[in-house]
Amino acid sequence: MVQVIPAIIPHTKEQLENEIKIVKSFTDIVQIDITDGEFVSTKTWPYNGRDEDFWQGLKGEEEGWPFWEQVEIELHLMIKNPEETVGEWIKTGVSTIVFQIEGTNNPEKIIDMCRENSISVGVAIKPLTDESVLVTLVDKIDFIQVMGSGLLGKHHVELEESALEKIKTLHALYPERIIAIDIGVDEDTAEALIEAGATKLISGGFILDASNPREAFETLSSF
Repeated sequence: MVQVIPAIIPHTKEQLENEIKIVKSFTDIVQIDITDGEFVSTKTWPYNGRDEDFWQGLKGEEEGWPFWEQVEIELHLMIKNPEETVGEWIKTGVSTIVFQIEGTNNPEKIIDMCRENSISVGVAIKPLTDESVLVTLVDKIDFIQVMGSGLLGKHHVELEESALEKIKTLHALYPERIIAIDIGVDEDTAEALIEAGATKLISGGFILDASNPREAFETLSSF
């Protein structure tokens, strides 16, 4: 059975709260995308300098994520050298850390820190990155997340054919491994993605910008 997870790209605390509020009635997990302006050209909160008090409260374990009692947070770090700050993010109370393999020279450190803190961990890979970079990591992680495009950090980006091929390749290599897909996931692409081997569909704009977000979520869940 396919798992569907709404994706949120937060620029302010208010937006984060509003978008989690939209989806919390039909999902118990969301993926939060964080970009730093270095690995990805865009800057989300907290790297954009907004709502600094909220960030300090979260990593100081004095404040919780919006609706934290109802929704688990899966955090996608699209940042440079995530091994340097992943400890702070773990302290915020997330259930899962996903990091971009292209952004770190020390993936084992990130995985070890997650394991030490009983945090699930996934590795994200761009469609044109050689899958051989995952060989030594795949047995240590919970899932692989294929990015549907090399253009990260934005909603409504078109799925690239190379992402489908990447899913097929990874599914053939690691048939028992969960493979997620993020970017370009909608009602027109879901069937092909699942046929390629994806079992976890992460979708942002298609769900959040729909006139009926629940209906959009259920559409993806029906494949």
